Amino acid sequence: MHFSVIINEVAGSGNAASAWGKVQTALNQRGVAYTPYISKEPGHAIYLSRKLAERLAGQTEEIVLVVGGDGTLHEVINGLMQSPANHAHPLPLAYIACGTGNDFARGFGIAMEPVAALDQILAATSPHMICVGHYVEGIKNEEGYFLNNVGIGFDAAIVSRTNSSKRKQKMNKFHLGHLSYVANALGALYDQAPFELMVENGKHRDFFRKAYIVIASNHPFIGGGFQIAPEASLTKPGLELLVAERQNWLITFIQLWCFARGKLAQSRFATRYPGRQLRYSTTSLEFGQMDGEEMGNRFVDLTLDTIAYPFWQIPHHQTKSN
Repeated sequence: MHFSVIINEVAGSGNAASAWGKVQTALNQRGVAYTPYISKEPGHAIYLSRKLAERLAGQTEEIVLVVGGDGTLHEVINGLMQSPANHAHPLPLAYIACGTGNDFARGFGIAMEPVAALDQILAATSPHMICVGHYVEGIKNEEGYFLNNVGIGFDAAIVSRTNSSKRKQKMNKFHLGHLSYVANALGALYDQAPFELMVENGKHRDFFRKAYIVIASNHPFIGGGFQIAPEASLTKPGLELLVAERQNWLITFIQLWCFARGKLAQSRFATRYPGRQLRYSTTSLEFGQMDGEEMGNRFVDLTLDTIAYPFWQIPHHQTKSN
């Protein structure tokens, strides 16, 4: 096997640079063939992965290994899928998580220690097929892919605050970056006004007048380990959409308490939509986030589904049982 390694050294406020040093040493010690590529700025990993797909797609001994955060992984899957050759013969992905939230690693079962995650990769003998989220944005005519979740409203406002917060960088140094998500929640709640939302699931449509939590999930986790969709799975086709409406402050407090405990989806204070294809739209400009990356303030008309994609890694529960 040969690994094309895309490294975002600034992920996790520099944690990825340290992780890559450990991984590179382990690769050299074990005689594994690899070629490193350093992502130098936002969007660069898209370019690097697209070029790799154009050159290598279909070669059975090639694997793309991502060393970075969920945002880097998001860029790589989108870059790979921009190549028509990769649609027909997809290059398998592998991942060593070094970011702030590392939610994809939790969802799949990847060790947080870099060399342990590498062991999961090297132990694989064939790819696992995972479900990758696919979206079409009707207003701006955009198409792309995501691995974790897409949110508008409350959680997207938290992401916007968190990404611009100096507190996040300080917490990342102690591997506590997920706490910055919590720290910015109250401010986002105060600023975030409820909005009108239409949800379409098959032939059924629902209208919400005061939506403020709208999150479509590909696996259970968000914000560094909070469970938002406990029944979602990377190996199960389809997504879960969770919608909560703003009511009085007591109900809002209960909703956020349930959110923090991973119980909002099962509570009577939110509406859950599991489905293989979902669509939702707003009538106002709202913050959006995708895999923890900001989508900006925009009108939204999203149609969501999933595709199967090869992932070259063994979940840690399987490595323990082998």
